[in-house]
Amino acid sequence: MPDFRHFILTGTASKEPYTSPGGGGGTFKSPPRPERRTHGEKLLRRLAAAEKSANRRLRNSPIGQGLQFIPLDFEESSAFHIELERLESDTRGIRVLNARSRGSRVRYLVAVPDGQVEYFAKRFRDYISADTRTGKPKNEPLAIGIQDIRPSDLAEYWTDADETLPLREEQFWWEVWLIDDGSGAVGRTFRDIAAGQSIRLSDQFVRFPERTVILAFASFGEWEQFPGLLRFLAEFRRANVITGELLRLTPVDQSEFIADLVRRTSFANTNAPAVCILDTGVNRGHPLLAPALLEVDTQTWRPEWTPADLRGHGTEVAGLALYGDIGGKLADQLPYALSHRLESVKVLPNVGDNDPPDYGPITAGSMAMAERQAPERNRTFCMAITAPSDRDAWRPSLWSATIDKVCAGMDDDNRRLLIVSAGNIRDAVGVNYPDENLVTSIEDPGQSWNALTVGAYTDKVWPDEEALEGYELIAPRGGLSPASRTSLSWGENEWPFKPDVVCEGGNYAKDRHGLVTTSDNLQLLTTQLVPTSDALLGTSKDTSAAAAQIAGMAATLQAEYRSFWPETIRALIVHSATWTPRMRQEFAHAHRHDRLRVYGWGVPDMELARRCAKGIATMVIQEEIQPYRLDGTEPKSNELHLHSLPLPRDILLDLGSTPVKMRITLSYLIEPNPSRRGWAARYRYASHGLRFDVRRPDETRARMLNRLSSEEWPAENRRSRKPPQAAANDVREWELRSRLQTRGSIHSDYWTGSAAVLATSDLVAVYPVTGWWREQPRLGFVEKKTRYSMIVTISTDSSDIELYQAIEDEIVIRSRVETTIST
Repeated sequence: MPDFRHFILTGTASKEPYTSPGGGGGTFKSPPRPERRTHGEKLLRRLAAAEKSANRRLRNSPIGQGLQFIPLDFEESSAFHIELERLESDTRGIRVLNARSRGSRVRYLVAVPDGQVEYFAKRFRDYISADTRTGKPKNEPLAIGIQDIRPSDLAEYWTDADETLPLREEQFWWEVWLIDDGSGAVGRTFRDIAAGQSIRLSDQFVRFPERTVILAFASFGEWEQFPGLLRFLAEFRRANVITGELLRLTPVDQSEFIADLVRRTSFANTNAPAVCILDTGVNRGHPLLAPALLEVDTQTWRPEWTPADLRGHGTEVAGLALYGDIGGKLADQLPYALSHRLESVKVLPNVGDNDPPDYGPITAGSMAMAERQAPERNRTFCMAITAPSDRDAWRPSLWSATIDKVCAGMDDDNRRLLIVSAGNIRDAVGVNYPDENLVTSIEDPGQSWNALTVGAYTDKVWPDEEALEGYELIAPRGGLSPASRTSLSWGENEWPFKPDVVCEGGNYAKDRHGLVTTSDNLQLLTTQLVPTSDALLGTSKDTSAAAAQIAGMAATLQAEYRSFWPETIRALIVHSATWTPRMRQEFAHAHRHDRLRVYGWGVPDMELARRCAKGIATMVIQEEIQPYRLDGTEPKSNELHLHSLPLPRDILLDLGSTPVKMRITLSYLIEPNPSRRGWAARYRYASHGLRFDVRRPDETRARMLNRLSSEEWPAENRRSRKPPQAAANDVREWELRSRLQTRGSIHSDYWTGSAAVLATSDLVAVYPVTGWWREQPRLGFVEKKTRYSMIVTISTDSSDIELYQAIEDEIVIRSRVETTIST
């Protein structure tokens, strides 16, 4: 029996110099422009008044003590966009502290050092009276983008999605985003002053580029009395707090079945990959869990906590991450082999929530604890706890940004794979299905770019139970599980489609009066062991159950392919996912954008993710790229990779019109810049972006490079941004097209067509788009390298075609040629 393992390709890429054909400035909106003198004089008046008022108000208040800059608030015009870079100056130390959306406009809080207000005044005077070489008003892009300039106060530092300022005396946990110069001195000074003001601070903190974030329990009134606060402050937000989503289940004692399953199971050795459960702890005394969970691998965030699970949720997740739905495995008599193990770090106390709610640092710290305990072990982290995000929706939170940072290895260059749940509808589940699901946002931290966010669908059919007589099923087979949240309410912004994938989360039923219930047969069987019960089995459901199963799938893939990066494992999961017929029925091709916001890329297939078949060939590429470079002091795009795939061209051409399918998935991890100045510009949150493109039919290699890069264009074509020759037509019908498959840091698309067309699709380019590494060169990351994984699968339904063997033969031929050349 052949072993159809994935092909791991190396040496397929040629590195080509790259310049984006669409790079460079932009055009501004045509008339009606404001009359330049009238508008310029207005800006000069508003600037002078704002400077005078800010000096008067802040210099005499506690928060302005020692302040060496003036914070001014620039309001964007409703007609013209402000380019963020025009509000900043590296040489003069002028910085945008934050950006806030207020209705249809954006307001920027700008720190202008003492004596530097003249920088803006001169630009406004030049706008009035000076012209550029092309005859346009000088500094017009800056001036016409500004509607108003105001003095700022503490209120302008409030960047929470809920625009309403908190009551002056209301105490709660705040995210305090401090300006960070890289020395760490700001955080230490801030703590010292806070201690003198009796403001309670978290012991934890998170650092991002130019920002340090600390949680503080205080009121707005207390901040108004904080000496010199504005010397440190960039922005305030309300901290998200978890409202414990824990299941209360009624298990059935199945101890004899459990003992039998343990006898039939081969457990993985201690060096095998693991799923690390970040939850309420795990009860390793459970007979199904104990052989896969060493005592030393059960840890707690707080040393005074017991690692035992007193709430039940973590133990449920652990059973599903290890076995999946246990029901079928208990009933059969087949041997069962596990290739992965478990780890547990307890991140929630036995009662209530963490105080302070430092879930960003807690998550990062707990992941580090597991790594220190077993540094050589591959692992997938699983976190099925979430916080409501009704205020923030898609916007990066401290929690989600910390996850992005840790997964990308910003501090230690160690990449990580984290599976998170999308969150559940908590009240009146199923009552207004599916309308409620479509308007209920995915919960924090599910908006993370780097984490794999998992929603829930269901294939659970109608149970034969007398207790449910008179009830009807809520979700149809293959549809959205009734509690699962979506990102449909996020609208048309550039944030990633979430969830990334969906997995079984169970179903609910309701009677003719609208009463909603569920049953054991509509849920997933898993492990349970709580102090109040001797029962060993219970049920689990919703997105927690779905995330746990995907985490188990990821760990299995890590065991199968030990050399695969986290970027590759998550790519394989997405790459194997497909939409059910119900999902396609609900969202037809014209509405596939909405389908992605509800179901992601669909339901992963473990067998497709693990293995190929006679008519299916999957190629895996893991590479490193340097997206940008410095040309003197100017940051530019650097290179694209052009991969030559080992497609059996002659065989494919002979097959002619035989239907084939090609799917490509590109995965990489971004480094976040999550301050409220970061998401205001499209490329400010992500450090970099990558895209893929495939050679078009009848397109030569040179013509493909000409289409993608203007590096070799004649000077006149570069100036006009028109390529020297027209691009070849693409007759392939891609499912998503580029606009829909370029959100976030994982991109997947496929097309179906003839084998003859596939024969000409053997070149795949990976190239950069911009990000804050390039847009903020002063931070020193312009020439940093990054990794990516690319999965390419070609397949056919014809049983007469052995694609796998044909590609294997092509790889052998290539390797012989390379060997001959090298010798």
